[in-house]
Amino acid sequence: MSIKNQCAVRVRGLEKRFGANQVLHGVDLDVDEGQVVVIMGPSGSGKTTLLRSLNFLEIPDGGSIEVAGIRVETGGRVQGKQERLAIRNIRRRTAMVFQAFNLFAHMTAIANVMEGLVSVKHMPRNQAKKRAMDLLEQVGLAHKADEYPVRLSGGQKQRVAIARGLAMEPQVILFDEPTSALDPELRDEVLSIMRSLANEGMTMLVVTHEVRFAREAADRIVFMEDGRIQHDTTPEQFFSQQDNERISRFLGRIA
Repeated sequence: MSIKNQCAVRVRGLEKRFGANQVLHGVDLDVDEGQVVVIMGPSGSGKTTLLRSLNFLEIPDGGSIEVAGIRVETGGRVQGKQERLAIRNIRRRTAMVFQAFNLFAHMTAIANVMEGLVSVKHMPRNQAKKRAMDLLEQVGLAHKADEYPVRLSGGQKQRVAIARGLAMEPQVILFDEPTSALDPELRDEVLSIMRSLANEGMTMLVVTHEVRFAREAADRIVFMEDGRIQHDTTPEQFFSQQDNERISRFLGRIA
């Protein structure tokens, strides 16, 4: 008898507007624990807005979000102590890896990884330093622990950013175009780390156009357009839809 994984992320009726422009139109999405969901779609389809809404970097205008069993009913401005507490708890259970790395330029690699452990988790500095070094070792950068971001390549910066996210022991990691600013060789460094996390059972939502990663690591492909999920299927089914003109055209452009 198979045991169904618990739901790590549940989105219902999610809406988001920027002025008169409605970016998300009633999005529904479930992600089970341990799943890797790759989100694809053309520019302006709402992919990044969906991702940023999951940890409330963007405050949705309607719908509900549940992460790791913590549920928030949204509706524009979040008010009330309970809602603020719930959002804070969701943020503690998620990590976000950005396209632009977002490292602190005045901190070394190890200090960047330690920062959340010390300032958010209030871990003693010696303990935080050991944990940070273990994580840098995990992403292959222990030898760069004392380097500042200006001395790191783009791929190395992104790996430090991943280590920083892992330091918080997230239940879900959100990746927003993590390799789009990198050249092919550096891109492979980052994708290798992401594949390792997928193999270890980390729940991941990844906005990317990396077809090879999607084929190899994703459990599902979610295709968005015009602020809606148009397709939600397996990589095998998604990449074999030669008769679907819209998907074929999209894949042709990113190939």
